[in-house]
Amino acid sequence: MEIQIGRLIEMHPRLPREVASLMVKRAALAFERSGHSPGVGVAWDCDHAPYEGTFSWPGADMAAIDQHDQNQITEDGAEAVALVLAHRHHEWRVLRRMQREEHADWLLEYHSGDRRELVALEVSGVARRSIRERLSEKLLQVSKTMDVDQRWAGVVGFERPTAALRSVRHEDHEER
Repeated sequence: MEIQIGRLIEMHPRLPREVASLMVKRAALAFERSGHSPGVGVAWDCDHAPYEGTFSWPGADMAAIDQHDQNQITEDGAEAVALVLAHRHHEWRVLRRMQREEHADWLLEYHSGDRRELVALEVSGVARRSIRERLSEKLLQVSKTMDVDQRWAGVVGFERPTAALRSVRHEDHEER
């Protein structure tokens, strides 16, 4: 399966073009900073279902990396990847950016016939270590989001490219 990160704006048309473009640019910088090139092989999971494929992106201008905050490269890059995976696996689309007090980064929606579901997605990235611990933290954080149908966390690792999208099951966090 090929995941084309550069198609972010097509998948999420409500994202302002300049926001989507910067997120894709930073995803490219995050991968290339770790020594990867477009078409890198990746294993990821979506709610415990394993997938393998490649991630591709428009090439990065590594000469400009010093003009970006290193942490922001990781975070924005992770958001680009997670949003592309969320659309690819679930057909979710961005409604809006959520605010800190809402305990998630993105409010997404899914339409099926006359049914509409709202999904909170909290995203994080790690430049150099396992995503496992961060995923647990983000699942706990997004479990506090109110007024949505589903709560999900996504974490992307760039050193050894990997990603995970996981759902908070109601029974896992009954006490919010």
